[in-house]
Amino acid sequence: MSVLPAIIIPAYNERSVIARTLKPLYQGVKEGKYTITVAVNGSNDGSVDFIRNEFPAVCCLDIELGSKTNAINVAEKSNVGFPRIYMDADVVVNYDGLLSLINTLESSVSPLLVSPKAIMEFSSSSIFVKAFYRAWFKTKFYSSQGFGSGVYGLNKQARACFKFFPDVIADDGFIREVVPVSKQQVDTNCTSMVTAPKKIGDLIKIKTRSKLGNIELKNKSLVINKNLPSKRFVSMPTFFEFMVYGLVNLIATKLANKKYKSLERYQWQKDESSRNVE
Repeated sequence: MSVLPAIIIPAYNERSVIARTLKPLYQGVKEGKYTITVAVNGSNDGSVDFIRNEFPAVCCLDIELGSKTNAINVAEKSNVGFPRIYMDADVVVNYDGLLSLINTLESSVSPLLVSPKAIMEFSSSSIFVKAFYRAWFKTKFYSSQGFGSGVYGLNKQARACFKFFPDVIADDGFIREVVPVSKQQVDTNCTSMVTAPKKIGDLIKIKTRSKLGNIELKNKSLVINKNLPSKRFVSMPTFFEFMVYGLVNLIATKLANKKYKSLERYQWQKDESSRNVE
């Protein structure tokens, strides 16, 4: 097994954004600070050839089955070390921030889950999308648990809390169930840049996926942590922010409950409006 920290990036048809994610981190691979494994799965957009040609020091896996959690499991079998950072393919973390995340994980001898602080790029987003995220920034889920960053890291002790990633939509939700809440923290020295959806319809699409993942975890008896925050907000949003936040979550929950009835036919929903870059 490699002794270097490992970055694992599952990617499904992410050719248009993967360079944006890899460029800031490639320096660390060449300098031997950590390894990066991109687990391309079920893709037909030329991602594999592009990554292997443009980032030859990155380990790029070509996995036939289109499944995020299966891709992570396959990547973990490819001789990767600890701690492990799991990243979505469409978020941006800079080199120094990633090193901070790794150092935080390495400094603990007990199980630890660490996420960066999410920074939303929503200059092209509608007023409703901006209002939703401004309310979201005021929740404990954002400030204390690192939800929404698209990145989380586990030290070796935390990774020992489970054998493999189950076949679920919400890998990040699963992780936050198996690692005690008291062992979860946000590293404010590390930020992840997340491009927000442009329109509220795109936002509802990804929030529906999130809600569906939570419903699946509950129905598969994978909800373990009961001591979630009793109060959602650290500080109260404005009335407009609160109304948009509540309405989006209400609609997404109803859609998710409907989709759960035909979960076996579910197709991964993602926001294409934030993926129009090279």
